[in-house]
Amino acid sequence: MVLPQFDTAFILIIGSFSGLIAYSALTVALRTGEISAVTPFRYTRLVFAMVAGFIIFQERPDFWTLFGSVIIVGSGIFALTERKASKAST
Repeated sequence: MVLPQFDTAFILIIGSFSGLIAYSALTVALRTGEISAVTPFRYTRLVFAMVAGFIIFQERPDFWTLFGSVIIVGSGIFALTERKASKAST
């Protein structure tokens, strides 16, 4: 068994706590907020995951990954703007 070095373990611990806090905040938002307002923000973790993968693991997403991500994030943004537009008209 190989234990990680201190700096690696520190990054893993910080990343774990950040993920825990973010997921807890999302759960609270889903419980208390209107689902149509909160759901589009769930798709932003796709963007953060790609950025983290690029920075930490030097991964480069291929064309289809980027294309699918644009569709998913774009649909979330569209749903959010449509929600705002429908609330403004009522």
